Amino acid sequence: MAQKDSIYGMVSQSIGLFENGLDQTGTIYICEKGLVIKNNGQFIRAPFDYVKKLEQVEEMPMGRVSVIVQCFDQLGAEYNFATAMADMHLKSLQKLCPKAKTK
Repeated sequence: MAQKDSIYGMVSQSIGLFENGLDQTGTIYICEKGLVIKNNGQFIRAPFDYVKKLEQVEEMPMGRVSVIVQCFDQLGAEYNFATAMADMHLKSLQKLCPKAKTK
């Protein structure tokens, strides 16, 4: 059965988020109209255009990269967090979020 977010629609992909490259702390769900981020107890819904930073900080073992994320939800609340994800997932997110700074 396919996953669906009540606001952003069908989930096409999920991306694991990691604290130290090994321990999963959350997930980003890529939906039709935006991202749903569940990470370290936070629940964020951000339209693609509201993601302002997806900046790679360093490479990590097992094909992962350390990333700084800055985004805003629909009400304008700002979220900043550091996480790790697979390198290929970062590249996918950067294509989906054209307004995000990458460096």
